[in-house]
Amino acid sequence: MPEEAPSVSSDLEALFLSARQEPADVLWARRAIMTLALHDVQIDVADTAVRDVADLVAESRESPEELFGPADSWARRRVAEMRGEGLPVFEDPLRMGPRQTAVLTLCGAAALSGMFVVSNVFALLPGRGVSELTLGYGLAPLLISAAIALLITVYTRAVRRFSFGVTAVLCAGALALCSTSIALIIMPLAEIGPRANGWWAALLVPFYALLCWFLMQLWPAASSPAAPASPVTVAQILAAGDLPDDEWLERAQAALRARGDLTERRIRVTLREAREHAQDEGKTLIAEFSSPEGYAQSLPRDPRVKPRRMTLLYGMLTLVWAALGISTAVTDDGQPWRLVIFAVLVLLCGWTTVSHARTWRSAAMPEGRPQQGSTA
Repeated sequence: MPEEAPSVSSDLEALFLSARQEPADVLWARRAIMTLALHDVQIDVADTAVRDVADLVAESRESPEELFGPADSWARRRVAEMRGEGLPVFEDPLRMGPRQTAVLTLCGAAALSGMFVVSNVFALLPGRGVSELTLGYGLAPLLISAAIALLITVYTRAVRRFSFGVTAVLCAGALALCSTSIALIIMPLAEIGPRANGWWAALLVPFYALLCWFLMQLWPAASSPAAPASPVTVAQILAAGDLPDDEWLERAQAALRARGDLTERRIRVTLREAREHAQDEGKTLIAEFSSPEGYAQSLPRDPRVKPRRMTLLYGMLTLVWAALGISTAVTDDGQPWRLVIFAVLVLLCGWTTVSHARTWRSAAMPEGRPQQGSTA
């Protein structure tokens, strides 16, 4: 997850200006850097790639637009080349280090505290008082935010190592564990310790925000991403020589699972066919197909997989929100505004479910159906 928005450094801007004295070249560089960053290319690597363009512009005296075409098109081509070569130069937006996880948790706690304050405001509509502020109430935003961060961590660690089904089960287990733990912590604390008027909960917003700010000051971010100073080559990655077939298959499987648009059955069949083909040719997998990541990127996607998984996910969320809404209607009829929230959530998730289901149905038509795979 990037720490700051990408931009063209002053020395890189000066490099483009010195090449031809054309401000339009700097605009091209800015657009190129932004496009590379939006495709999760590490900032140092994107900077080096654009510097190479500046050197060519200085040598040829032609604009980068004339040499390479529009900046976004050039950047997309470079991204495709890097992915095809399997270069480890991409950020995973969801894969966070300890500092980023802590910052996300405290930022989330501040946002959830604000939502709790809004909840207190709505509680006044039917003429009921706000909930008292207890230790459990005060810790709830932090615990819920930490649970969200843990869920993201479980998903990012599991998605490359396990099938989609196993990953979903692990995430569901983590969610159940977090929910149970939060309940076991909050419920006893709601009965003991000091109590205060619920409106004091508004102070939780600046409290968690200040904690987040102090954490960022005391725990500074790394000066640069943990990446090579310049793009590396496949030869450097595989400098030790031939990559063993078993390791090649493991890396290819991880890369295919991370794509999220192929079924587990198709992944197994594809990798088995690749191994059999290499054996028939008397070659190793690395010699026949080059890098496993590049091979994984070269395979066509199954257009049904993502919409099917999204249909199932949002369908389950729709049922969950509906069940919670019914439970609220039965046990908490004094605050009907909560039913409105659940109704909105059911409508939004239901509409999203139908939208993905239509995409799934369209992709499943005979003319768009791939040859292999049909299960998530």
